[in-house]
Amino acid sequence: MTNKITPPDTPTIVLAGRAWPIPRLAPRQNRIVVPALLELIPRILRARDEAAAAGETGGFAQVARYLDTAAYDRLTEIAFLALTRAQPDLARAAFEDMPIDTFELIGAVRVIALQAGLIRRAGETDERRG
Repeated sequence: MTNKITPPDTPTIVLAGRAWPIPRLAPRQNRIVVPALLELIPRILRARDEAAAAGETGGFAQVARYLDTAAYDRLTEIAFLALTRAQPDLARAAFEDMPIDTFELIGAVRVIALQAGLIRRAGETDERRG
């Protein structure tokens, strides 16, 4: 569905094997998503660096270093809130019953950070962000 919130070039994330459009987030989502990302991203990057320093390869070694229950809960929270920007009727209970792979949640972080305004789009400068 294309509308003002979800233009045709909107990035998507894949959860439960389905592509979901993630438009730019509104303050309603960002007030929770941004602090959660600012908490999670340094942990993810530190885990990546620690796994690399230990010579461990593969995503599981990295994920095992940071993905505890609290971090998993934060990932699901930001994914759900990001989905509700384009799907405001999505119920939390329905989301929590979806068969979502852990690596799908982790893979969604970059797009969510982009749409929350924490990552610049290619060619974007501070002046263009307004």
